[in-house]
Amino acid sequence: MDSQTSPPPGETPAETGLRTAVVSGGAGGIGRVLSRRLAEDGYAVVVADVNESAVKDVVAGLPRTGQADHHGFAGDLTQSATNRELAELAAGIAPIGVLVNAVGISPKRDGQKIRFFELDDDLWKTILDVNLSAPFYLMREAYRFMPTDGTASIVNLLSITAKTGTGGPADGTFVPYIPSTVAYGATKAALHNLTVSIAHELADRHIRVNGVAPGFVQTGMMGAVPVDPKMLAPVPMNRFAQPEEIADAVAFLASSKASYITGTSLDVNGGWTTC
Repeated sequence: MDSQTSPPPGETPAETGLRTAVVSGGAGGIGRVLSRRLAEDGYAVVVADVNESAVKDVVAGLPRTGQADHHGFAGDLTQSATNRELAELAAGIAPIGVLVNAVGISPKRDGQKIRFFELDDDLWKTILDVNLSAPFYLMREAYRFMPTDGTASIVNLLSITAKTGTGGPADGTFVPYIPSTVAYGATKAALHNLTVSIAHELADRHIRVNGVAPGFVQTGMMGAVPVDPKMLAPVPMNRFAQPEEIADAVAFLASSKASYITGTSLDVNGGWTTC
């Protein structure tokens, strides 16, 4: 584990020794697709989410590759102690090769934007706890169990809102219109900065830390949002991403093909050039 050499490009965890992949928010729209992709890549996946029944459902549907057995973990990831328990569980199965922070919430009111002056203290704090504190706690606990041979990777789910902000009101005359709250955009901007900073701090341990920043993704989080033409006006590809397209980007950053990439954000947004 302390060797400074990386495996040859293209080798899977099954070929280099079993590794776990922890996916926080693993029962969400993107998280469950990420969990499947990492299972297909040979990892023993630990699906972590607050929803126990959804966790069980995701784990039951994961393909088994080689010696990898998959596990579920249900708990409040906004609590530091919960993340410590999660990291120790994953490390007890095998060294943590990949950590993906896909946990996140973007509250709306009947699919519509909640304006900044409508955010009460509790909702503001909840969004910060889930979108920022939970990923921080898990990175802080999990890095100790990650190999230092250049094969380990952390990938955080960011957002185009980290750069664009979250747009104006629903009846605004300008783009972009992004129906997320300012709290969502603020937490993703902070997580973007945190990703870069932790990449610097873990460079001496040869653990790579990157982000994937989607634009609109076709998941349950966007399901209640009416698709207005002005939402897609800034997107040259004129459509939402599919979760599988986000999973492809995460899998790339987790692989040996990204062995010299750290501290960056891979934008997966259909050419959304306003960022």
